[in-house]
Amino acid sequence: MTNAIKHIAKVPPLIVGESALTELPEVIANWQRESVLVVSDEGLATTGLVDLLVNVLSSSLPVEVFLAPAGEPKVATVDQAAKKVRAMVKPVVVGLGGGTALDIAKLTAGLAESVNDMAHYLLCKNPWSGSAPKIMIPTTSGTGAEVTRTCVLADERGNKSWAWGNELSPELVVLDPNASKSMPAVITVMTGLDALVHALEAATGQSQDNVSNANALQAISLVNANLLACVSSPENLKARLYMQQAAYLAGIAIDNCGTGMAHNIGHALGTLYHIPHGIAVTIGSAASLSWSLETAESMYHQVAKALNCEVSKLSQTLMDILEQVNFSTCLQRYADVDIDLKSLISCMQTPENLPMANNNSRVPQPDDWILLANFTKDMFNQLLA
Repeated sequence: MTNAIKHIAKVPPLIVGESALTELPEVIANWQRESVLVVSDEGLATTGLVDLLVNVLSSSLPVEVFLAPAGEPKVATVDQAAKKVRAMVKPVVVGLGGGTALDIAKLTAGLAESVNDMAHYLLCKNPWSGSAPKIMIPTTSGTGAEVTRTCVLADERGNKSWAWGNELSPELVVLDPNASKSMPAVITVMTGLDALVHALEAATGQSQDNVSNANALQAISLVNANLLACVSSPENLKARLYMQQAAYLAGIAIDNCGTGMAHNIGHALGTLYHIPHGIAVTIGSAASLSWSLETAESMYHQVAKALNCEVSKLSQTLMDILEQVNFSTCLQRYADVDIDLKSLISCMQTPENLPMANNNSRVPQPDDWILLANFTKDMFNQLLA
């Protein structure tokens, strides 16, 4: 046993179920706030869901909307949202969307109580001074951004970076399956696999613990039982809700235990080739899992049990899941990518990415980096075929 002290993060309160959005005016009224900023993205605005939420919230308070551009979050976008929220009176920030919108919403709420710009807080350079209250409503089921204290975004050079703080933990999360039922199959797949990778890495990393493992292993079971149903039957609200719960549980797990080699590789692929997070970390997991198992197999027995397979079959089981949900279709937009090994290795070893590798069940040694980069390039090409 270890004598190290570990703090388990507070879990945000949760409202779950169909029509959960209708609960929000009463919740916000009890907080005695005077305005609402809805943070979403331009793509989601075309579905009518943003208008629906604004109509629900505007029954009691003035509502402003900030729509982020397509793509993963950027420092400049967060600074733009911060200008808007700072002009409002006692705001509540409501994030609606996938990981991009939710991370921007959390960071915007933090900047509402600060005179500094976003760059001031990257990589924990400085502590947060507070936060406006925030409510997260995920429309995808995978990133876990609705519950985590970590936000991923691109810095001014386009490199993937991150910000962290207890102040970024939401005050409320709303899981309404109606918010996710319009997700296209490709988004359903890439975000669902993101939740699976989160849970797998949280349960097997250097920082894993029994309390968080309960969340991670349940998340794995839920993804295994429901992702394919969401892909094949998009209107299956029960499966959608279970996937939302899986993403929430996996988010709690990584918030306390961190991630590993799959995320190290995934963040490097995102920085170099702008491959979306869920796709990139899935490639990273497929590329590194067998390597991790070589010296740390004992860490994976519970994960294998949650996936109903033997630990020796774990890598093949992951590949089978990718085939079942047609993961290769997610990669078609990136068929022209030619991974440069030297650039990949360099990016995997940057200060923002090394902590993930060092938390992996098997920590890479100097000779492992070229091996892992080769595994990644080979797996990328295999999954494309």
